Amino acid sequence: MLSATSLRRFNTSTLKATVFLERRFRAHLVSRDRLLYDSRYAPPAKRPSSFVHLYASLRGTFVVGGGQPVTGPTAYVLAETEFDRVQPGSRTFRSFGAPGVIVELRVPASDLKRPVGLAHGPIELPPAVWDAYQRLEASPTEPMLHELIVRLGEADVLSRDLIASVVAEEPERYRRLWTVMRPLYEDLATSTSLKQLATIAGLSLRQLGRDLGELTRDFGLFGAGFRDAMRVLRLRAAVLLLSAPDGSPSDVARAVGYGSLDAMGRAFRDAHLPAPSIVQEAVRYRD
Repeated sequence: MLSATSLRRFNTSTLKATVFLERRFRAHLVSRDRLLYDSRYAPPAKRPSSFVHLYASLRGTFVVGGGQPVTGPTAYVLAETEFDRVQPGSRTFRSFGAPGVIVELRVPASDLKRPVGLAHGPIELPPAVWDAYQRLEASPTEPMLHELIVRLGEADVLSRDLIASVVAEEPERYRRLWTVMRPLYEDLATSTSLKQLATIAGLSLRQLGRDLGELTRDFGLFGAGFRDAMRVLRLRAAVLLLSAPDGSPSDVARAVGYGSLDAMGRAFRDAHLPAPSIVQEAVRYRD
């Protein structure tokens, strides 16, 4: 298992996230303080996949479509078209708080034993699972995530094959490469190029390409490639920071590494998103 944590303060808002990477699943623990996530404006990945998402809201408010807000622990199983590749006509949701804390677990559809889709409503989880979620929030470490996965397996939410697939100690070449890549996530350095990464790692572009290829295959990373992963990561950070109650689109463009507001606007158009000013008006966090 590989992990990294990022912390970004933007005026009076804070975004803290920890990512956990495994061969058959990926997890994010996210704390959003005075920020709002709206799946209508989720920049889509280019390639479809067979994954689904167990989305648990530990603190804050969760709203499906125009429905009633739910505050407190709740969990849903989201289809890919409700999270990673939101399509016209898909059900959407909002998640926010001061702070709002969520854990999103991306797993193969065949490994999750609950009905998929917001239309099925929240799923029931036993107290032992919610306790494991709380321990992960208090201590966002690989052992705590592994405990959560085990508890979800015991509750017959996840398959036992998925639990057995966890690798405790990664090979040296992956640990070495992750040491170089982890700061990209920690600093949200989304403008980093492969050439810059090779220089930092002390590798040739060819060797870096081979190592990244192995990491990509084993962990199912990057989808349409490294550059596309950086593109989506930057767009998602921009959309989220646009929800801050203070700050302009120009401030957001600078914070996430776009050269200008015009450059961010072009990136939004290429992703089939409305203009940043329109997104900001739709998602701005209101106390």
